[in-house]
Amino acid sequence: MDLRNLAVLVLDDNANTRTLIAEVLRGLGITKIYRAGACATGLSILKAHNIDLVLADIEMDGEDGLGFARLIRASPEPNISNLAIIIISSHATEARVIEAGALGANSFLSKPFTVAAFAKRLTDALAGRRMGVRPPEARAVPPAALAAKPQLLQIEL
Repeated sequence: MDLRNLAVLVLDDNANTRTLIAEVLRGLGITKIYRAGACATGLSILKAHNIDLVLADIEMDGEDGLGFARLIRASPEPNISNLAIIIISSHATEARVIEAGALGANSFLSKPFTVAAFAKRLTDALAGRRMGVRPPEARAVPPAALAAKPQLLQIEL
């Protein structure tokens, strides 16, 4: 997958984390990287540029990356509402992962992350897959049954 022309928005209130994520993206060949430390700035960037992927931290100072994802999915503009979204958090509880999936996030990435895990979530999101999180009681589904839905990304905690 050629990532050179991909435009990515990194939304995180921590400047060091934004820099780290931008460096990982550069290492994967992505050069169009926009950074925002607040949701309002992120929305301005989405409206001003043709963004392909959003990486949004859940917990930001006084704001919420899940709320930002809700705004994206509710947008009347298809170029915004259909963006690939990866939610990032250092507090990856089962409830948060389920909520991110229910909001239409394409993937969830726990911090700290490896470059391999980051790249996997990125390619899944860009392939148009959406998260499908199964409740604990449904996890005994045979692998063959899961293979019947290739567009659904299963995440187990």
